[in-house]
Formats: sequence, C-alpha cells, structure tokens
Amino acid sequence: MKRNGTASTEIAGFSLVEIAVVLVILSVLIAIVAVPLATQIEQRRAEETLRQLEGIKEALMGFASSKGRLPCPATATSDGQEYFCTTASGGCTATKIEMAHGRCVAHANSLPGFLPAVTLGISPVDPNGFAIDAWGLSQNRIRYAVANTAIAVAGTPPACPVVASNIFTSSTTGMRTATMSCLADNAITLLTICGVTPTGAAGAATACSAPLATKAPFVLISLGKNAPVGGTGTDEAHNVDADAYFVSHTPTLAGSASGEFDDIVTWGSLNTLFARMVQAGKLP
Repeated sequence: MKRNGTASTEIAGFSLVEIAVVLVILSVLIAIVAVPLATQIEQRRAEETLRQLEGIKEALMGFASSKGRLPCPATATSDGQEYFCTTASGGCTATKIEMAHGRCVAHANSLPGFLPAVTLGISPVDPNGFAIDAWGLSQNRIRYAVANTAIAVAGTPPACPVVASNIFTSSTTGMRTATMSCLADNAITLLTICGVTPTGAAGAATACSAPLATKAPFVLISLGKNAPVGGTGTDEAHNVDADAYFVSHTPTLAGSASGEFDDIVTWGSLNTLFARMVQAGKLP
C-alpha cells in the first residue's frame, strides 16, 4: 500500500520496526523458557532411568534367590538372553543354553555385556530383546557386568576352602561352594566402583583412590544421553571397557578434567545378595 506515493512501513497500525522488536522479544522469551524445559526433560529421563536400574537390581537379586547364581551378561548377538560358553575352559563356542560351569561369553572374550532382559523376564524390551533406558534409542541398551571371580588355590585366602571358578554365575562351583566367608574376605576383590578416574588406561585399570565399592557382585550402567560412545573423557571409557573398574559420579561437561560424563551407574551389594539368598535357602 502507498501513502502519497511512498511505500508504507506500517502493517495494521504497527511499523515494521515495532514488529521486529516484538519478534526479538518473543525469541528471547522462548529461549528463556525452552532451556529450562529441556533441562527438566533430561532430568526426568535420568531419574526414570535410575528407578529402572533399581528395579532391575531387584530382578537380579530375585534371579539369584531362585537359581542360586547371577545370570551371565547378554551380548550384542544373544537377543537379550544370557550367553554361555559351551566349555569351562579353552575356546568359547557360544550358547544360550544354561551351562552349569557358569563360564560367560562376556567373560571369555573380555567384552562388556548387556542386561539379559529376556532371561530375567523384564519388559518392555526393544525388537532385539534388550532393555533400553529412558532415552529410548537403540544405542541406549542397559549394560550389565558380573564379577568373574575365581579361587585358584584352596586356602588362599585361608577362608576359601576349595578351588572354584565363575563363582557368581556357576550353579555347581558357585557361591555356595566358595562360601560366604571366602567371598567376604578382604583379599577377594570383586567389581570396583570408583568415584574418580581409576589408575591405568581403559581396559587396564589397576586401582582407584577412595573407591565407592570394591566388592560389587554386579554393575548396571546406562550410558545416558550421549550414548553409545559417550563423551570424549576418560571416565565414560571405563564403563564400556573390559576391566573390573567402573566409574560413578555426578555429571560433568566436556571441558572438565575427566571430560564429559553422564553415565548412570548402580551396583549390587554383596551383603544384600547373601541375605536374599540365605532367606531363599540358596546359602549357606
């Protein structure tokens, strides 16, 4: 529209400058609201995942109370079922059939494992049988590791009466054979949970200062929003490698000393496991 031969700079009583200012203000307000909303969504997902992991922990305790052992981890090719080696030693041919010796594929090949959700009867699962955390993507499969504890020499330490292997996953040379006093001995280290970066590279950690736990029979891990590889920092790398050291601490950003970290980690208590199994008549 023209007024006196000049292009109008007004629309329905507002100048283009006024409209531009309003749009800028709206953009700022949307940004102010959107950032906290996104933060709230991520916080809810983290809280939901933690509740999920705690529920799975109970399922693992229930499995041990029923079967007298913990399940083997699943692998990427086991369709959410526990995966055994067919033999107690030597080369590992994988099978989904329960093996009394308790040698797990994830143990034999030093691979990080996944939760055997189908074996545990946990739902929902993805089309491949894997439990997924609250982020709900295929890369968000819940990780699970179980202590691969063995007694090589009877009487070493003194509380350990017999030679035993795959103690937490075997139905023959298992926890009852090894005895609770043996497994509780300070010389027997199970899975270690570190609150700070462990000593040693990922896959070859040897220690950590002031550990949160040194006798965890199993660990559950969500890789969080930045799954599957995680951040570029060292701490997240320790939760997907092949050693017995894991890291759990508050989230950190990529610029922190140990890099980005948003993993959610929980673990089983040896004493609680014993108590549940004693109550069920599986121990001593």
